Amino acid sequence: MKKIYTTALAVLVAGILWSLAGVIGLYVSPDAHYQKNEEIAKEFGARPGDYFGFIAFGDNHAGLVFNDSSTVKMIDRMNREDRFRKLPIDFALALGDVTFRGSAWDYRIYNRIRAAIKYPVVSAVGNHDDDHGRELYGKNVGMSEYAFSCRNSYFIILDNAINDISDTQFTWFEEELKKSSGYAHRFVAIHKNPFSPYLQSWYRPGLSAWSRRFMKLCEEHKVDIVFSGHEHMFHEGVFNGVRYLTSGGGGMLTTIPASGGGYLHYLVVRVNGPYVDYEVRKCFPPLWEYLVYYLWKDLFYTLRDVVM
Repeated sequence: MKKIYTTALAVLVAGILWSLAGVIGLYVSPDAHYQKNEEIAKEFGARPGDYFGFIAFGDNHAGLVFNDSSTVKMIDRMNREDRFRKLPIDFALALGDVTFRGSAWDYRIYNRIRAAIKYPVVSAVGNHDDDHGRELYGKNVGMSEYAFSCRNSYFIILDNAINDISDTQFTWFEEELKKSSGYAHRFVAIHKNPFSPYLQSWYRPGLSAWSRRFMKLCEEHKVDIVFSGHEHMFHEGVFNGVRYLTSGGGGMLTTIPASGGGYLHYLVVRVNGPYVDYEVRKCFPPLWEYLVYYLWKDLFYTLRDVVM
């Protein structure tokens, strides 16, 4: 019996060490230079065809070991999405809070993370990304508002990191929506959802004037999907024909119960001519992280549900 326990312990320790290998490899890898949003976006427009896919993920919060370890594990799975040539993945879309605190170290790690993803990565800006000033975001990631076409679709990325959209931004947004009318599909990415997908959250954007104005414009111009992050969870809502997907499980520790969408994940979106669908890729955390945090989070919510 003692031998069995010793063997089991050895296997567990080996599994823990192996689960740490990815993030250690990220931290010892050389710094990576990465193109800026506007440079990457220019490359998409000339691609032919109307069958393609893209990946969306939010809130990886680069620069903290807990977050980076999960993100690295997810990247390994992302990079296999186009295997067997079943679906050409054109790019990955990061939905903001790409860094933990917007420091120079965080951006160094985010550049390495983007370099590890085999597809081009374009990013939205989140509230954590300018904790040390917006200059570092511009220097490392580029423009925070831009639009581009890809095959038969038009993509618009808006900056609402400060929890508002100004009149000037709305003017630009509406002009881009008009440009998108010649495309089969329209997709919009912002960091903060115009409504809170989690009723117990402190975040209440639905009480802000920009929220309804934004949603009305998306409705009028028949936007297919609005992507957002900020809330560390997955949630889907459909309002007047517009689908709103919150995807904030890209690496940051989730605090919401898994039953409510609080799990690590990314999205794979498929465009097939006039049709659009998506899949949620749930990801189990690295073993060491599960034992340190997620095991106890899940246990807490299980006990809470039993007792209360």
